[in-house]
Amino acid sequence: MTPKTLQLALKIGVSALTAFYGFVPAFADLNETHLLNPLWSAHARFHGAWFLVFAAGVALVSLYLMWWRDEVFVPIFLGLMFAVGFWIATVFGPAYGGALVDPNGHTHTIAGVETNMFLFSVVTTLLIAALGLAVWIWRGKS
Repeated sequence: MTPKTLQLALKIGVSALTAFYGFVPAFADLNETHLLNPLWSAHARFHGAWFLVFAAGVALVSLYLMWWRDEVFVPIFLGLMFAVGFWIATVFGPAYGGALVDPNGHTHTIAGVETNMFLFSVVTTLLIAALGLAVWIWRGKS
């Protein structure tokens, strides 16, 4: 594979991960189990909406940087920050009364693992791999 082909593959892969964390939550959370849940306080719904708009905005900036500025490191780091935020919220959930699944919502699993845990494990792993590939490509250029 040529360096140009690797760069293109990297941008396509990171774009897919960016679309996942930036836009999929809006579709997944805009329902009665999340943002429209009548049991959530109005303030919690406000934060949910804010989060979804912020995630989409970060994704749009990342896509712009990759495809119009040929910058891949910042989008990868933004994606990793998003993923690390998920893991920190998961680990510290018991300390602030948070949970991965709302008891009034649906519980879905993939291969016996809670859906968010499974998907963010994949996203985090792929972003780390993308960072390694980006460094390898960049070092080959210098």
